[in-house]
Amino acid sequence: MNLKRNLACVGLAAGATFSVAAPSLAGTLTPSRLGLDTLNAPPKNQVVSGSAHLKDFPYFAREFSFKKDTVVRFSVLNPTGLGSRGRAQSNFGFLTNPVNGVGAFTSIFSEDKAYDQVGNTSYERQGGRVDDWLGTCGNAIGGTCVRSVLFKANTIYQLALNPSQKAVHFGVGALDTFTFNRLSDEQYPKSTQTVTVSKPGTLFIGMEDGLYANSRTSDRNDYYYDYQDWVVSADVPEPATLAGLGMVAGGMLLARRRKAAASA
Repeated sequence: MNLKRNLACVGLAAGATFSVAAPSLAGTLTPSRLGLDTLNAPPKNQVVSGSAHLKDFPYFAREFSFKKDTVVRFSVLNPTGLGSRGRAQSNFGFLTNPVNGVGAFTSIFSEDKAYDQVGNTSYERQGGRVDDWLGTCGNAIGGTCVRSVLFKANTIYQLALNPSQKAVHFGVGALDTFTFNRLSDEQYPKSTQTVTVSKPGTLFIGMEDGLYANSRTSDRNDYYYDYQDWVVSADVPEPATLAGLGMVAGGMLLARRRKAAASA
C-alpha cells in the first residue's frame, strides 16, 4: 500500500511539474496585449487618395511584448469565415524587434496563391467577386491551419502582413465577435454585406494590406481599408488543458513504475 501511495505521489508531482513548466498567459487575450486597438463595430470602407494615404489609416498594429514567455495559438480554421480576402497574395505574421515598422518578418500563415481556385476559368471575373476572392485553409492558404507561437519574454513584436516582401501593419482586434465587410470596396464601394465570426473568449484579428489602386477613377493612387484581408483568431491554451496534459504525463510515469515494481 505504501509503495502504491508513493508511486501515486510521484505521478502527480510529475504532472504538476509538466503543467507549471508550460508557458502560458493568465486571463483573456485582449486586443491590447497584441498591440491592437479594439473594434466594436464593423470597419467602414474608406477610400483615401494621394501619396499621404498611410496617415489616413485609422488603425495600426502597435508594438507589444510580454513579461514572461507566452504561447499564443492562432487559427484560420474555426469558426467558419476566417481566412484571407482580396486579390493580393500575402502572409500573416509578425515582426521581431521592429524599428519604425521594419524588422525581421516571421510568417504564421501564408498564401500559396492569392485566392481559392475552384477550376472555373470565370471565377476571377465572377465567382471571386461573391466573397472578395476568399482564401481558405487547405486551398489558397497552405500548411497548418492552427499554429502556436512562443513569444519570448521582453522581446518586442508587431503583427504585420507581408505582401510582396514589404511588411505593412494595419490591424484591429475584437474580443468574442468580429463583424467585417464581405465585399471590399475594391469591388463594391458601398457594400453593406457583412460576415460575423463569434467564439467566446477568442480574440479576432482583422488585418489590412492597403494595396489597391482604383482603376475606375482618374486617380490610380486610391487606397482603402476594411480590415478583412486576413481574419485570424487567437487565444491561449486553457490552464485546465495544460494541467490535464500534466496528469496524463504523471499517469504514464505511474503506470511504468507500477509495471517495473511488479516485475521486480
